[in-house]
Amino acid sequence: VTHDLCEALAGDITPFCDPSAVASKHDKEDQAMQAIRKVVGDPLGKELHGLWAEYEALATVEAIYCKDIDKFEMVVQAYEYEKEHLKPRSEIASNPSPLASSASSAPISEEPLRSFYATTNTTFKSPLFRRLDQELRERREVLLTERGWEVTDEERQQPLK
Repeated sequence: VTHDLCEALAGDITPFCDPSAVASKHDKEDQAMQAIRKVVGDPLGKELHGLWAEYEALATVEAIYCKDIDKFEMVVQAYEYEKEHLKPRSEIASNPSPLASSASSAPISEEPLRSFYATTNTTFKSPLFRRLDQELRERREVLLTERGWEVTDEERQQPLK
């Protein structure tokens, strides 16, 4: 929750944002947490800032699980959107390549959300969330295949480095 709390002030900066925003993400979030600390006062403000720093540094098992939960929720949401809205490829008027990039401006109903999977393919650190992520990606691959879409290796879970 502290991670989301600071994003309420700093914004939710993603890898797709302007590179300068991505580069300054940690500083903006730290400034937001400092502002929150001032508003709520110590000792609660100090505790919230400490929890945020722990999360950012992945300093504890709890922080690792929290980061995995945050990222997994995003992947689940992308899967649910595809399941609900993605049309079979044969129904798409322009019939794009089955490996079309989701960086285009096509609506979700006309193209898979590839970037959500490509940018999280090595994200999950805990064994539990690696298994959950693998299962979700397998279900997604069945869904996309049934609708005439292909899944790239980049979208599949990759081994941890």
